[in-house]
This record gives sequence, structure tokens and C-alpha cells, in this order.
Amino acid sequence: MGLLDEYEIDMTQVAEPEYNNKPADDIYEFTLGDVYIQEGSKKQPEKRWIIFKYLLGEDGTDYSELFGLPLDPSNPTSAEVTRLGFYKQRLAALGVSPENMNTVTSDELVGTTGTLELRTTKGKDGNEYQNIRNFKVAGADTKSAPVAAKKPATVPDNPFAN
Repeated sequence: MGLLDEYEIDMTQVAEPEYNNKPADDIYEFTLGDVYIQEGSKKQPEKRWIIFKYLLGEDGTDYSELFGLPLDPSNPTSAEVTRLGFYKQRLAALGVSPENMNTVTSDELVGTTGTLELRTTKGKDGNEYQNIRNFKVAGADTKSAPVAAKKPATVPDNPFAN
């Protein structure tokens, strides 16, 4: 008699859990579901992160993007300033103007939609890291910078012109 015979459980109908589950590398439509600050973790209780939680595709699989905050905000290290630069880049991609980056709230960001690509790469430490690439907000102005009007080269403009 099997261990589960008396319970009449068909183990072929039970899925195995996936630990460290991450979405497959692909291009997804997203909705920004939440933005919050996390105070510490079990491994790093003194650290803080700003976390963007994206809901991906129609099934709402989630993906979190973390931006580390300086341990001492009044005296950040160069690595911490670099991490803040990635946060600033994400805010700009979400359409936050430079003058509003210090005051933007979670409520202003949540609900933003668009597309993003998830791509896994191997770091120098040998570990795999999944990051966002090709981040685009729906309805965002994707015009390139205006091109200067072309004019014929003249002697002052081009000293090599004949």
C-alpha cells in the first residue's frame, strides 16, 4: 500500500514548486503595481532599497526591480551614487521630470503601463542576474531630439571647402 493511497491523491496532478522563480527572459507588457521602500533584509538588516514591483503580461506574474539607497545619505560612496543614477534613470523613463524626482510619490507612479524586456546575464562573480532592458512607457513621447536644419557649408563653417 502506498503512502497516499488512503488519501486518494493523484500526484500526477500536483505541480512541483519553483524556488527562486523568475519570469522567463522575454518582452512583456507591464503595469507598475507598487513602489515602496524596504528597510533591511535578513542578510543585510542595515540596508534600504526602493523597490518597483511590475506586473507582467496578462497573468500578472510579478518582477521586482531594486535600487539600493546609501547607508549614510549625507555621505554616499561613489558606488551608492552610481546606484542612485540607475534609480534616476528609471524615474526619467517613467516620465518624471527632473524637478519632481525628489518629490514623486508611489501613487503618482503606480498604474504606469508599457513594455520591458527581461534579460539574464552572468556577472563577474559567476552568478546569473536578470535585468530590465528596452523599458518603454505606453504613450510616452518617443520622438528623437530635433535635428538641426541643414545648410550648405561655407568657408567659415568648413575651412576645407573649395
